Amino acid sequence: MPNAHAAFRLLRWCADRTRDPGLGPCDDGVRSFLRSRNIDSLLALSSGVTDARQIAYDTVWRHQLRALHQVVEALTSTGVRTLTFKGGELIPRHFPGHSLGFMGDGDILVGREQIETVKSVLYGLGFRHAVFDAARGTVRDRDLREVAETELHHYELASFVRTVEVSDPEVVEAARAHHAHPLYALADRAVILTAIDVHHNVALDADPTPLFDRAVPSGLGVGETLSPADHVWLNLSRYYNEVAIHGGCSLRPFAYTLPEIAAGQVAWDVVEQVAEELALGPTLSYFLRFCDQLAPGRIPADTLAVVHRSANSRVRDWGWQLAKLFDFQEAFPADAFAPAAAHVHPTKQATHPS
Repeated sequence: MPNAHAAFRLLRWCADRTRDPGLGPCDDGVRSFLRSRNIDSLLALSSGVTDARQIAYDTVWRHQLRALHQVVEALTSTGVRTLTFKGGELIPRHFPGHSLGFMGDGDILVGREQIETVKSVLYGLGFRHAVFDAARGTVRDRDLREVAETELHHYELASFVRTVEVSDPEVVEAARAHHAHPLYALADRAVILTAIDVHHNVALDADPTPLFDRAVPSGLGVGETLSPADHVWLNLSRYYNEVAIHGGCSLRPFAYTLPEIAAGQVAWDVVEQVAEELALGPTLSYFLRFCDQLAPGRIPADTLAVVHRSANSRVRDWGWQLAKLFDFQEAFPADAFAPAAAHVHPTKQATHPS
């Protein structure tokens, strides 16, 4: 399975940059697969060869980060505690100057009681609830009912967007090939749709207060961000649900979470505490154990055990989900149905004289 092999080695490189992925030349099929999983950037970054596509990724990301920084700075100046999280915080921290593909948006967490202030600030910066109509080449406001439904039933607001036009040849060429969020082609120029997702919580059954209590200064130089522990449990559990329930197949969340694990700053007691409080169980355990395979020795065995048994129910247990993500067919688990004698523990097997 060359696709899975390449992706696994590149993700392992994210946890240990001193280790050569050892891939060698990759054919177009592998490159296409990596692009479909949003980690083709890792191939360029690990090899040190920045191609035209990566230049486009990086240029678009610079504009998106500039917009995110402006928003956080404006909100902070008005007294709104603003926490950046996910890729908008972790990619600049662990892949400075580079992006991991075309990023969709920047995520921020604010207090629910400050939502109206947040809206006012974003409107003042030229952001609005809108989408880009690729067929017409224009920005179109989202329907009022759609916006209201989003705010009524979710813990985030409808995305705020703003456009910026660029004429960099690499970006224009990439826009003609991509022509979807967040990069669109218009004649001899490209349009970048910079989007900000405003959250007042991170899950329907979670209390965001501890996230603010454990917040640390953001690496963006303004505002705050989630603690390393909160980034790990939140990224992996949300990601597991997205893959299992919504058919997500991006590997990018692993790419920017693994360096956070490898950095050695995660308070694993916090991860254990949250797993037990929210009964995360399989929604965190599978992907945390997979990260342990990619970054061996970084996650305490006790933490893996606590997380594994943090839920009594298997209602949200959808298995590893790795076959879907890495594009391979799982073998029938014959060992699970083998006679008990076939499962003799190695230490209990009889020894024979040489």
